[in-house]
Amino acid sequence: MSSFPTVRPATPADHPGLVRIWRRAVEATHTFLTAADVDAIETEVRTAALPGLTVLVAQHDDGTPVGWVGTDGHRVEALFVDPSAHGGGVGSALLAAATTGMPRVELDVNEQNPGAVGFYEHLGFVRTGRSGRDGQGRPFPLLHLRRDRLPEPSDPASSTTALLLGYVDFYRDRVLARYAALPVADRTTGRLPSGWSPAELLHHLSCMERRWLEWGFVDADLPDPWADHVDGRWALPPGVGADDVVAALSAQGLRTREIAESVGPGAAGLPSGRWAGAPPATIERTLLHVVQEYARHLGHLDVVVELATGSTGE
Repeated sequence: MSSFPTVRPATPADHPGLVRIWRRAVEATHTFLTAADVDAIETEVRTAALPGLTVLVAQHDDGTPVGWVGTDGHRVEALFVDPSAHGGGVGSALLAAATTGMPRVELDVNEQNPGAVGFYEHLGFVRTGRSGRDGQGRPFPLLHLRRDRLPEPSDPASSTTALLLGYVDFYRDRVLARYAALPVADRTTGRLPSGWSPAELLHHLSCMERRWLEWGFVDADLPDPWADHVDGRWALPPGVGADDVVAALSAQGLRTREIAESVGPGAAGLPSGRWAGAPPATIERTLLHVVQEYARHLGHLDVVVELATGSTGE
């Protein structure tokens, strides 16, 4: 028998054994569940989760399974390791195999299972929210976690524009995740001598993308392109709150991708005030500038989050 299990795709013939692993793992770690709860959830695992997910199995050389992971797109919906293999790296190996190449991975974990919460946070997942009940409405709080991966030089990309959009999306997602990690009161409070608040930073980034992509490429007469600045500093428009800036930045990200993909490789921007009299830049040069804007401001936000919560960035 090998010292470390191998990982392979599951088949329907594996399902009964995987249900048994699930039950042993849950009984060892989910002490907040009653026996009736475990019985009910086991039925869901057997009839819905296993048949409906993409499942990988970790097994010994003799074919004995010791863990499994189930995914649906970029979401990890299940990860269970037999208690006999806990602490041996099986869970990490399954997670790595199931998420290879994914720029973003999301999952939910029971708040009452601190061992699992610590496992995911050790692997770089950050908290993005909380629900007081699980997906079936039961009173078991869930923590929503996410991990974003910086694109690697070896990752395939169909074009330079696609590559740069991947970096922009990564940094935008990291900004949104770090913002979500802040206590609500800290999102509109300035902690640094310069006085800006995280909500103002998100509004600035939304306007920054709008200036470079909309003003620069599709709307030479864009009204109020500097809506994030008042008297030389960042400011929120009247009536814009801490949640509004999240929705606006997410929507602007979709607009950025739509514009960048529509203009084509090597396309130059429209002659407009965006370029301050210089020849309009190409879409690739513009996206590269947007990447550096995000990377710089993510570092600023990391500092504020650490001051507010003690949680460090990457």
